Amino acid sequence: MKMTRTVLTVRGVHPGGGDRRSPRRANARVGRGARRRRPGRAAHDRHRGLREAEFSIVRGSLTYLFSTAETRATFERQPAKYEIQNGGLCARMGRTATGNPSDYLVHDGKIYIFGSDECHKRFAAAPAKYLIPPPAAMPDSPAEVARGRKTIDRVVAAFGGAARVDAVTSYVETASQLQKGPQGDVAITQKTIVSFPNGVRIERTAVMPTRTTASATLLTPAGAWFIAQERAFPIAQAALPNLQQETGRQIVSLLKARGQADFKVAALGAQSVEGTHVERVRIRRGPVDVVLGIDLSSERLHSTMFTDRHADGEVGTYTIVYSDFRNVDGLVLPFTRHALFNGAPDASQAWTVSTVLVNTVLEPGLFAAPSAGGQ
Repeated sequence: MKMTRTVLTVRGVHPGGGDRRSPRRANARVGRGARRRRPGRAAHDRHRGLREAEFSIVRGSLTYLFSTAETRATFERQPAKYEIQNGGLCARMGRTATGNPSDYLVHDGKIYIFGSDECHKRFAAAPAKYLIPPPAAMPDSPAEVARGRKTIDRVVAAFGGAARVDAVTSYVETASQLQKGPQGDVAITQKTIVSFPNGVRIERTAVMPTRTTASATLLTPAGAWFIAQERAFPIAQAALPNLQQETGRQIVSLLKARGQADFKVAALGAQSVEGTHVERVRIRRGPVDVVLGIDLSSERLHSTMFTDRHADGEVGTYTIVYSDFRNVDGLVLPFTRHALFNGAPDASQAWTVSTVLVNTVLEPGLFAAPSAGGQ
């Protein structure tokens, strides 16, 4: 099937997502009005605009244009076969980074787009490193489900009990980490603010040798935004499941959701994680898919495991190991976590918690959708 053009409308690109042109053009363009109008072309352009509207399909944030009604009908019969993958996100970086349809690659019969030439080059060299595999089937035998439910109940009890977990209305955690940068150490402070059931704001400050930056990510039922320098950039709709995965894995949020209809759980059996014998239980809820490891000697949460992208875009298995449990208003919470990516230490996911506030009053403005004037 021939597609004459692919149009991606970008309503606000996450910094780093980019809107860059590439010499590898795909008879495509970004947005509307990118072409200069030549004298005497007005009537032609009006006619062309009508034909584009007639032979177009909108899927998510992408508008597909076709040369004929027949090619459009072929697309409509099998959109998954022909559409751009990942909802238009960069095939290497994923998460919230958008791609440019002008910079594309066809791999295994599917179209992938990129936010930069470097992303294109890296993906082309080793596509399998950046493709998220389909999840394994969720165990669903009555015995596995029942055993999984009992394990979750034990985790909740170790965290302070069902009454205390269910009574949490807000959760504010401040954590820090030290990363190595090209010009020296970078001290990062992250404040995660959760207003249950569905408001999350993550504020980050990075102190570098020459400057300090501050930003925030806001996720609400109304949408999601990246906020920096008093400007708000809407995050692409296709990226929302990635944010929901990240925030939904937060352990208090995960345990509070255990009574929801879409909360699926199953026991996976025992395994050794960093020398500790743990009982594993898998949880699926919406886009969240995570395995909890329960320390059999203490009944406490020992670790979580999940598939995600490394900071460099590579897809692999993360293992987050928890320690230094402390009592906070009756909840027993971990204050230290270190991370492994495919078995190797990963400093980007290692955090030391300094403070946790439970059921503190939150300003409603923290979760208000940014005004259009701030974009």
